[in-house]
Amino acid sequence: MAPSSHDSHAKIVDIDRAARRDNHPSTLARAGRERPDGVRVCCRAEATSVDVFGAAVEARGFLCDAAVAAGHELGVFEALADAGPATVEQLAARIGVVPGRRRLRALLDVLAAIGVLSREHAAASAPTRVAAAAAVPARPVVARAGWGLLAEVIRNDQPLPVEIASAGARPLHDHLASAGAAAAHELAASLDADSLLDLGAGAGTYSQAFLAAHPAARATLVDSRDVLALAAVHLGPLIDRARFVDGDATTVDAGDGHGAALLANLLHIHSPEMCARLCAAAARAVAPGGVVVIKEMRVDDDRTGPIEGLLFALNMAIYTEAGDAYPASQLRAWLAEAGLIDLSEGRLAAAPDAIIAIGRKPSGSAR
Repeated sequence: MAPSSHDSHAKIVDIDRAARRDNHPSTLARAGRERPDGVRVCCRAEATSVDVFGAAVEARGFLCDAAVAAGHELGVFEALADAGPATVEQLAARIGVVPGRRRLRALLDVLAAIGVLSREHAAASAPTRVAAAAAVPARPVVARAGWGLLAEVIRNDQPLPVEIASAGARPLHDHLASAGAAAAHELAASLDADSLLDLGAGAGTYSQAFLAAHPAARATLVDSRDVLALAAVHLGPLIDRARFVDGDATTVDAGDGHGAALLANLLHIHSPEMCARLCAAAARAVAPGGVVVIKEMRVDDDRTGPIEGLLFALNMAIYTEAGDAYPASQLRAWLAEAGLIDLSEGRLAAAPDAIIAIGRKPSGSAR
């Protein structure tokens, strides 16, 4: 079954809280770090508007320190200094983590973004290589929990297990609903539709915003039974215009003829193959002329930034089997493969680190 769209957002918030609590306080107190050559890196500890990180964004310095520590533990800096620049595949072979090369790529992206590795951009058809920086960064001390186990995750090619607090999932979903409310209302107001299919609906944040913005509209929410029970509470008096469907978002019968289908904060949990299936399911469910809308964390096509998106991708490498932060070009490709046209991208003022990708079902298409 396709997991809840919001489950992965929680993992960095709750699991790494323990790691930050035990970590040396100077990591959390500094507004940035300096490389041995005196150049300040881009990891700052102040809070930003990135709702998917919740409280953990306040400790961005810790996340970067954990990435540098993993680089040392895996022998990344030594391998590049000794044998020269390498592609992800070449470096994975050098340090003995070939099965975990997808997770290694996410780590290297972060290390390059904060300046402790460099990138060598080759021709368009050739893979990018990473190289040692002018000086090897100092090895931070991080707690052996959460992100502090990053090297182990890459070496074993196994994500960390997710621990659910004794209070259950509700406090987490309450937090996520609150943190994402502004973005949900901004996106919902832009949808010109009388019905919404919310795939991986989570606590119903986007459906609630859609129904509030469109008083005559209806919404269908697809997720697991337990999560939908939370969504029913969040919808409050709007529940009369909502339908709840328990099942796998790629195969469940959620009806057709919807004016819009939404994949909000869902694709990053899944492999590229599953993402393509989810986009295809959304496309089948909308009426001719209807739209499929994707909201995800933004990462550039060349994976050089922004740092929030790269850290989020690394978080997916730690806590999911095959999740990732996908660039806009990949989102558009999945929409096109699903037969959608008039592809476009957008941004949200309430979530500047997110990307919106939209595709329309051709008017002459069969339902």
